[in-house]
Amino acid sequence: MQDSDTTPNTPQGSHPDSGDLEPRHDLARLRIDRTPRTTSQRWPLLLLFGCLAAYIAWKELPPLVSSHDPEVITARVQTRGGASSRSGVASNGYIVPRRRAALSTDIPGRLIELNVEEGSRVQRGDVVARLDSRELQAVLARLQADRVAREAEQERSRLALERQQTLSRTDDASRSDLDTARANAKAAVAQVASVDASIQEIEARIDKTTVYAPFSGVVTEKNAEVGEIVSSIATGANARGSVVTLVDFESLEVQIELAQTTLDVARAGAPVLIYLDAYPDEGYRGRIRQVWPTANRAKATVEVRAEFIDRDERLLPELGVRVVFVPESEANPTPPAVLLPRRALLAREQPTVMVVRDGVIEIRTVTLRDAVGDDLIEIGSGLIGGETVVLDADPTLADGDRVRLRRP
Repeated sequence: MQDSDTTPNTPQGSHPDSGDLEPRHDLARLRIDRTPRTTSQRWPLLLLFGCLAAYIAWKELPPLVSSHDPEVITARVQTRGGASSRSGVASNGYIVPRRRAALSTDIPGRLIELNVEEGSRVQRGDVVARLDSRELQAVLARLQADRVAREAEQERSRLALERQQTLSRTDDASRSDLDTARANAKAAVAQVASVDASIQEIEARIDKTTVYAPFSGVVTEKNAEVGEIVSSIATGANARGSVVTLVDFESLEVQIELAQTTLDVARAGAPVLIYLDAYPDEGYRGRIRQVWPTANRAKATVEVRAEFIDRDERLLPELGVRVVFVPESEANPTPPAVLLPRRALLAREQPTVMVVRDGVIEIRTVTLRDAVGDDLIEIGSGLIGGETVVLDADPTLADGDRVRLRRP
């Protein structure tokens, strides 16, 4: 009988003869590792997105003011007085051109030359565009060669007629031969005339491949590009009916619709004041040019056209306006006075100021009027009011320099 005290104490699941060869595990000391995994594999992607965002910002955003840019003290140009938009019989409308043309050609062709852009000023007779005329030039060359041959035939027929006339005097030629020679000579002359007419026709068609400005004006729309087909009757997805739209800015006038109940104030030649929506504090003198000879039944209005007496570069087609009908005594508005701080004037040969626009210096020459107190001076031209100007400017600053603004 074996004594229980001598029985070896072996753990469950282990062999008694294994001894210390296998390690023992303490399950009570086991723990779950909750340390967050590293994201090193994400860094290249994040770096790529960061570089892309920086590039887009550099390309698209306006340049930032650098701390190295010089700091300047600025002030705003003031306006004082002037005629405000008056009350009374008034109507809203738009500036429209009386003379406007969509330039095109009578013949279809491919555009190979375009000499203008939107805003280009042209003079009457200037070449605006050209179409491809190589096929027509080839036809013209063939006709000119044909004319040389016809002229040679005409000369041969003339000599033959002279010979027959000489022979007929000596009765050596029949009447029939003489008549034939005369007919051949007339036919040769007619053939030369026919070729001349064809040449004139082709030359006229070649001339139509060049688009000329019919009057002096400004290009307001560019309707075609080089390489496109241009025709007075546009057909096809790549065809254009006109090349550009030309407007005579000297013909700009105001189009309004006046209520029938106030039509008594509108008569040809009546004075008006015209206020642009963009510049409501300054009135332009004008007068009624025409009252339309028919009314709009649906709107109960009559169209009225008013022409400008005063003009400047601010008048543009399609600008909104307000037209006020005024008595003769009030037809001359007083423009507002433009007041500039004396500290903004530069000591140069001509009165000059530095205007700041979007952090960039712009040098302007101005004309001066009377002084207003000790600090201000009235400006005749060069400024319209509202501009930001540099005070006590550094004379080394140049046109196009970037600056930082600081109010006085």
